[in-house]
Amino acid sequence: MKIDKDDLIRINRGFGGNLRNDASIDFSLEHQNNPKLGGYKKLAYLIRAILVDHPFSDGNKRTATYLAFAFANEEGKKVDNSLLAHHILSIASKNVTQIRAIEERLKNAIN
Repeated sequence: MKIDKDDLIRINRGFGGNLRNDASIDFSLEHQNNPKLGGYKKLAYLIRAILVDHPFSDGNKRTATYLAFAFANEEGKKVDNSLLAHHILSIASKNVTQIRAIEERLKNAIN
């Protein structure tokens, strides 16, 4: 999935937020260029940066959900809406930081 910081900021502004801290966003975007990582793992880095580190003042969960749908659309995959919502809320509320765990949750909801 091709995305940059400006895209993320624009998406989040659509949900009423503003960028507060971009360190985790920059870290997750560095992984997007690694050809050794699969799409789900790259998405997991973005999701973790947004849901756990809360870089935006508002709309973090909505921004993460949007990215998951954009990924599914780009990859031609289907989304289990209720399962994705469950995983997004769970990752955020439990501060799940393990990329592998986030990746598995995403694979479970998007296939």
